[in-house]
Amino acid sequence: MPQTKAQQDLALALRLVQEVKDGHDEKARKIYGGLCHKFPILVRTCGLCQALAFSSDKSTVKEGQQPTSQNIAHGFLLAHVAQLLETPGGDPLALVRGESTTGYMLHTRRVLAAWIYFKRFAVSILKVNDSQAVQEELTDAS
Repeated sequence: MPQTKAQQDLALALRLVQEVKDGHDEKARKIYGGLCHKFPILVRTCGLCQALAFSSDKSTVKEGQQPTSQNIAHGFLLAHVAQLLETPGGDPLALVRGESTTGYMLHTRRVLAAWIYFKRFAVSILKVNDSQAVQEELTDAS
């Protein structure tokens, strides 16, 4: 029986969030979980392109430095959006930037519809309840 798009999104989100949980340090997992909560708000506030540009900037490792947990978490977000949008070349920002208005709107709706699952799995798998709590915890740990 063929799966609906929602079922495919659910399975993809489960697999990707589980990979984050299984393969990376606690701080990167928490930051990523917070981003799962915050990303839809960024998309609605400033648009998909600007939200992706923000994460692209935050994922960039400065020359001569080691990747930080924040770089890693934003890199996950970009990679997950790329997989969700089935981005050729793996750069969702380039894909979205080159789209027509209609295509841009479709990508935005697609990301927002699917991101519900990422947010829910951030709670159930990564144990991150909201982005504010993560921010406060990371600030206290510094």
